[in-house]
Amino acid sequence: MIKKLEALANIAVIITSIVLCSVLARKYFFLGNKQAVAATMPSTTSAFTNTPSRRTPQAGTKISLPGVDWSKSTRTVVLALSTTCHFCSESAPFYQNLVRQKPDNVGLIAVLPQPVQDSKNYLNQLGVKTTDVIQSSLSSIGASGTPTLLLVDNSGSITASWVGKLPDGEAAKVIEQIRE
Repeated sequence: MIKKLEALANIAVIITSIVLCSVLARKYFFLGNKQAVAATMPSTTSAFTNTPSRRTPQAGTKISLPGVDWSKSTRTVVLALSTTCHFCSESAPFYQNLVRQKPDNVGLIAVLPQPVQDSKNYLNQLGVKTTDVIQSSLSSIGASGTPTLLLVDNSGSITASWVGKLPDGEAAKVIEQIRE
């Protein structure tokens, strides 16, 4: 009788482990692929279209951030990040490259929902230098997820946007578009 109970307990543990692994795999691997796909789509389309809580900021939308004068730069790159977003942390090499390659007349602002000092510490850990760090909700710039990258003109209108961790091939295209 005890051997039968042990066998049943072992089977229950194995089934539970399989279910847990499949849930985690779906959450971390397949969500990452959706974000990668979203990054390659035009700003009017999103891989999250079927998910109402996610949206891609639309080109032509004017955004306003307290203390930001868009006219100081020809264009501004806005990084919508979160200190709790592992895709943001994984994208650090891209952001570092962006900082090195962006033209001098293009500003770079980081928007995070966390307090400014926490955000600055996070960006320092990533090795990403921005011209400004702002604490604001993502919805204030039309974003609903991180990372989101916006290219904004000197009047505060979004000209392009990318959502999610960018695949290597797309990262170079984004930097090229920002340099134009």
